Amino acid sequence: MLAAVLLVSLTACAQVFPRNCPAIGWTNTVEVDASAYGNDAFVQLCVLSRCSVAPGEREMPSDDASIPFRGEGDTFQLGMTAPEEVLIRVYSVHGTLVAEKEHEIDWTHSTDPCGGPSIASILVET
Repeated sequence: MLAAVLLVSLTACAQVFPRNCPAIGWTNTVEVDASAYGNDAFVQLCVLSRCSVAPGEREMPSDDASIPFRGEGDTFQLGMTAPEEVLIRVYSVHGTLVAEKEHEIDWTHSTDPCGGPSIASILVET
């Protein structure tokens, strides 16, 4: 009988106190396909007026995860944020702005109890 009471008590505690999640976060990424502007086009991504580097600038690591960070190719890291909209700017090989457009992002969010990276569909800039 005592074992049954302890089992019920421990089960109730497990439901009241959520699982401890690690302090480590994740990075959401979004890929931009600007191939319609040629292989040498430069893509800049902005979230709430916080932009990745512009053409000719050197990427510098930042402690501010609200600034989009260019990963490999035209993949951008957005920290743990999953914005509904982003602004995409495409520049020619000479640094001239050739396109600027807002895009909605279709995210698939993690179902892990502690959260996890969200996956975005590829944004195609045409």
